[in-house]
Amino acid sequence: MAAARMVSVSTFAGTHVRPSCHVSAARRGPRRARLAVSSAAGGSPLTVLVTGAGGRTGQIVYKKLKESADQFVSRGLVRTEESKGKIGGADDVFVGDIRDPASIARAIEGIDALIILTSAVPKMKPGFDPTKGGRPEFYFEEGSYPEQVDWIGQKNQIDAAKSIGVKQVVLVGSMGGTDVNHPLNMLGNANILVWKRKAEQYLADSGLPYTIIRL
Repeated sequence: MAAARMVSVSTFAGTHVRPSCHVSAARRGPRRARLAVSSAAGGSPLTVLVTGAGGRTGQIVYKKLKESADQFVSRGLVRTEESKGKIGGADDVFVGDIRDPASIARAIEGIDALIILTSAVPKMKPGFDPTKGGRPEFYFEEGSYPEQVDWIGQKNQIDAAKSIGVKQVVLVGSMGGTDVNHPLNMLGNANILVWKRKAEQYLADSGLPYTIIRL
């Protein structure tokens, strides 16, 4: 059997994450976690799709995989043409809506591994003045609530991956998902961690080999 090689993608604080059925709670600090995706030495490069490739962490992972083109064929999935342009506009970057399974089918087709980095993003309501004290208020844009993005959108990705027999799924979530009273759930009254946790459990129950990273 060919020996496995690994490329590590340094992204955020925490510990080394191995591709397996594994859950890791990454700690914030000077150390950085490494997302590791293995490929068989001497074999064909693995095709890896990074969803949420337009985000800060997604861009790093997508570009790091491209730097190891002898081992990986890197693909990216972004939400808009504008985001595609910001990461170079290459033909291996697909534009799709994770809330619509048909929209992401072309990006998913033929991949070996999936790295899910999509997440709902809260926005601060205008008019907040930090000099007056108090706390800012946040909201989610219509159609981009955590239930739609962090639950339905991630479920769609997991279902698509399972339908083609993907060999590994890496899901980047958040710590605090088991605490319904966590302050992050109060952002926009949208229960973002509750929905993230539901997607994690769905992946764990899917039968797919997986790694969950909680930041």
